[in-house]
Amino acid sequence: MTEGKPRARKDEEKQQRRQAILDTARQLFGERGYEAVTVADVANGTGLAKGTVYLYFKTKEEMFLAIHQEQLIDWFDDVDTHLKEALGRDEHDVEKLAELFAQTVEGRAEFTRLLAIIHTVLEQNIELEVARNYKTSLMARVNVTGSLLEKYLPFFEPGQGAELLVQIDALVIGLQHLADASPVVRQLFLEPDLAIMQVDFGITFARSIRTLLLGYEYAALRNPKP
Repeated sequence: MTEGKPRARKDEEKQQRRQAILDTARQLFGERGYEAVTVADVANGTGLAKGTVYLYFKTKEEMFLAIHQEQLIDWFDDVDTHLKEALGRDEHDVEKLAELFAQTVEGRAEFTRLLAIIHTVLEQNIELEVARNYKTSLMARVNVTGSLLEKYLPFFEPGQGAELLVQIDALVIGLQHLADASPVVRQLFLEPDLAIMQVDFGITFARSIRTLLLGYEYAALRNPKP
């Protein structure tokens, strides 16, 4: 009867240690950026041996993928909550939906910075099962939020909610790369002839999302459901 208690306590301690590792890595990422953070830095910041960190995450990429997964869940939860509240008010407004996406994405700088390197860096040095768990979890959330989007926008066809989320993902990745220019390139943007190439992530993302949603609405009006 008492064997379960020590086991549960041990599992809880492992979970707390894992979360401490992720919290430390996230803090260092915010201070230094991805490239400047090492597993040794995370171990030192958490007060653990480097080998202990590797018991929880086999690679640096796996560790930051777990951080990004937490951030994704938080973002989906936020969007889902707003969509459910809007549906409760019988609200179906393209402009307000565009504003919702702009606000929830722009306010998560670390989220967009990690998303920008998800395919080129974080998914490159992980095991198959880690990748499967990440993608399966992501797909489950895409389906839930996609379904809410299709209820929010009556002109959406089945599957277009998930399609929109994939397009938002691509937008964030592309715009984050453009907006995150090097100090040398930022200096060039001060020159009048090159200023137009400077991208403000928040402004450009908001405009792009609005245009994308209006495009869906226009296509639905051109080809009404039978």
